[in-house]
Amino acid sequence: MAWGQITYQDSTRKESVLDLLTDVSSNDNPLATLLGTTRAGNTLHEFPEDYQARPTAVRAQPEGREYTFSDLTAPSRRVNFTQIIDATFRVSNTQRAIDHYGVSDPFEYQASKALFDLKNNLEYALVRGSGASGSSGVARQMIGIEAVTTSHYTARNSGTSLSEGEFNDALNDVWTDVGSQHTPDAVLAPMGLRRAISRFTGENTRYVDFNGKLDRVVDQYTSDTGVVNIFAHKDVSSSNATPGPALLGIKLDYWKIAYLREPERVELAKVGSDTRGAWELEASLEYRGERTSFRRTGYLTS
Repeated sequence: MAWGQITYQDSTRKESVLDLLTDVSSNDNPLATLLGTTRAGNTLHEFPEDYQARPTAVRAQPEGREYTFSDLTAPSRRVNFTQIIDATFRVSNTQRAIDHYGVSDPFEYQASKALFDLKNNLEYALVRGSGASGSSGVARQMIGIEAVTTSHYTARNSGTSLSEGEFNDALNDVWTDVGSQHTPDAVLAPMGLRRAISRFTGENTRYVDFNGKLDRVVDQYTSDTGVVNIFAHKDVSSSNATPGPALLGIKLDYWKIAYLREPERVELAKVGSDTRGAWELEASLEYRGERTSFRRTGYLTS
């Protein structure tokens, strides 16, 4: 059969391209979203903390006694370092002049992506920062929740299953030390452990809207020590390498982001035929009550 012009020969056809750009980058940052903020006045940020242990024996005194005195303990001073985090972006002037699908200005689009990157890196540091005072040419680094949580840290044998009993034992450890007013109200877990929590057989788990602060629902677990919000977290240790996947519990009110410099967009000087910019912040993690947290590692995530 003879044909005239068919589509395969037509060079004048318009492309079928959706004028909408889909971005599937991860932006799950509950700590950067939910933690309160405060002000750091120096690169070494300090905050006092006091603690008085509960009695472990009956105190009774005989009649006619002389008073005796024991040494009193002064509040301790906790410290952390501010960390500089930046996210840079650069687009050629030619790229900005070209017409694009789904993007009106490539420079502004890259600036918005860089802001997400900045927030993601802040979140990672809040969880995984190891702490470093820094020196000439060496960056300061804040200590994060995983590294600073030591008062209630338990390393389980590799491959231990996260049971409902294990979960409540971790909460009970904190309750025994600091009481019901200071037990964790948020638990951060990699997805493998988050799924293990979902399999708890008790009738204590339900879905809730977390005060409208996040655009997704979280699980809320009602324990004997109080209500705990469960967050699946991408930055909490999930590797099976020693010490293994981690489960973190914190009291949100006692953890703050202390900004020495709040996030700021910086327009950089032209060097060549392009436009350059950066986002930058300097902040530290303020842990006002480390004893109100727990960390357990070594769990099986499958």
